[in-house]
Amino acid sequence: MRIQHNIMALNSSRQLGVNNSAVAKSLEKLSSGYRINRAGDDAAGLAISEKMRAQIKGLTAASDNSQDAISLVQTAEGGLQEVHSMLNRMQELATKSSNGTYTDDVDRKALQDEVDALKDEINRIADSTNFNGIKLLDGSMGVGTAGKVGNGTVAATTGITAATSFTFKAPEGYSVQIGAGTGASSAKWDGKTLQITLQNTAGKTYTQSDLDALVKNASGVPAEVAGKVSLTADKSFTMGSAVVAGTDNILSNTVSEAATKAAYTTATNGVVVTATKAGASYAQKLTVDTVAGDALGATANADGSAKLNLKATDSYSASQINQMLANAGVNMQVSFDGEKTGAQIKANGAGTAGEYALVGGTGLAEGGGLKLQIGDTNDNWNQLDLSISDMHVSSLGIGDIDISNREGASAAISKITQAINQVSTSRGKLGAIQNRLEHTINNLGVTTENITAAESRIRDVDMAKEMMEFTKNSVLMQSAQAMLAQANQQPQSILQLLQ
Repeated sequence: MRIQHNIMALNSSRQLGVNNSAVAKSLEKLSSGYRINRAGDDAAGLAISEKMRAQIKGLTAASDNSQDAISLVQTAEGGLQEVHSMLNRMQELATKSSNGTYTDDVDRKALQDEVDALKDEINRIADSTNFNGIKLLDGSMGVGTAGKVGNGTVAATTGITAATSFTFKAPEGYSVQIGAGTGASSAKWDGKTLQITLQNTAGKTYTQSDLDALVKNASGVPAEVAGKVSLTADKSFTMGSAVVAGTDNILSNTVSEAATKAAYTTATNGVVVTATKAGASYAQKLTVDTVAGDALGATANADGSAKLNLKATDSYSASQINQMLANAGVNMQVSFDGEKTGAQIKANGAGTAGEYALVGGTGLAEGGGLKLQIGDTNDNWNQLDLSISDMHVSSLGIGDIDISNREGASAAISKITQAINQVSTSRGKLGAIQNRLEHTINNLGVTTENITAAESRIRDVDMAKEMMEFTKNSVLMQSAQAMLAQANQQPQSILQLLQ
């Protein structure tokens, strides 16, 4: 028997330490409710749990985003509802005015006054409808028109056997070239140009599906055009009998059209003129005149330029000028502080002609508007493009309607009908998006619930099981304490041998 090293006591002390540690961990789990409180508890489980937590946070935020998007859509749709009501009223007024039982100087004039008031209100709604500072109906959320029809016609023996029209749609400034070669058909991007080479096997017919596959699988696609490019043929076409070399001998450099929404502004001595419709090569002008005897107001020219005739001594606000431009169907707007006389507005323009030249405007490419994040990743399928057309009367094509005479009223009926159809189309798109977003929210909710349950199974503690572990470890700790006391008493027995 040895007393220098009480091995039994050391062993009991070690076991007591182990049991104490186990009891402490059980208490931590029971008090926190988590099975994993630190990486050491379950390293792999912690990694999986944290990844699930990130996904849950993203899904929750995406659900909130979708709900906000529904609110935005409802705000826009509410404005369009009123525009619809006013257009219906204008249709009623135009139909009444086209009847021969009304007089021009009294009856139709009164009807026209109401039409003018309705047009002013439509413009006000277009300018003022916004969600969180984002204007919804003024055209800033519109999508530019991208795409141009190019005609490729070649001799029957050197290219395709019949004339074929191609429609190329892409963001502004992108182009397509179609050629022929002896190898397999292929497509690749060279900068902003999509180069398609068709295998020129005599008699081989290419369908729309073939073109779609080439566009989809084209190599080197720029990131900004991914999923936004299409090439459509008006019919299937057949290759000619002779091999054609090169890349530009079937359809040469068909460039996507300039977008319709301009972002160009010119300022002259405090007067700012903005083009509301323009392309990349926009070169228009607004001419201000003060010739007495000429009709007051704005007139639109065929080339897109406009003339504004004002009284030299009368004062005008920017809103008054914009109303004149809108009524004439001029795609320009002005802004300046306070009021200016007609002479001042003319003088602020360039030269004696009072010209405000707009050059180099840039357009809004296809895919404009808002991009909604409705998922937890940045993949295309978790993003939704939302665009709303311009709802100003000039964009609706009713800025110049005049029902003060029977002929004008008759012509206005068809214009108003087209405007109603345009608004109906926009409301239909918004309704479809709203319905989709509601389904999105439901799906996100179900996914969040299921992933939360999975994360809970990994990270949360089973209280009943852990309570059993705690009880066991508590008993073992007490037992270890008792045995440590017994072990410490063992050296006392050596005294019996010494007596």
